[in-house]
Amino acid sequence: MTTCRQIEVAVPEPNLTFKHLGHTQREDGLIGRYHLEVTDTRSGKTATISVEPRHLASARSMKSILLDRCMFYRASRAEHDQMLLEILDPQSFALQD
Repeated sequence: MTTCRQIEVAVPEPNLTFKHLGHTQREDGLIGRYHLEVTDTRSGKTATISVEPRHLASARSMKSILLDRCMFYRASRAEHDQMLLEILDPQSFALQD
């Protein structure tokens, strides 16, 4: 006979905030890198990161990049997409509210 236990875990609110500082362009005019300031609101630790668009677009890549800086990013793909919309197109985000 197998018994199952139900465990409740309180999931904390997201603790990272992102600020778009700007971007650099490649010679062909496309965006080469985005520059972001990431702040851990719990510890107060701030990191400035510079990432290629393909890495910024990937929640998995961002998790790895931030983990290298001792910051735990646990956003789902949908939450990550929402964060990108908020920092890269604030006007569009304001229209959704």
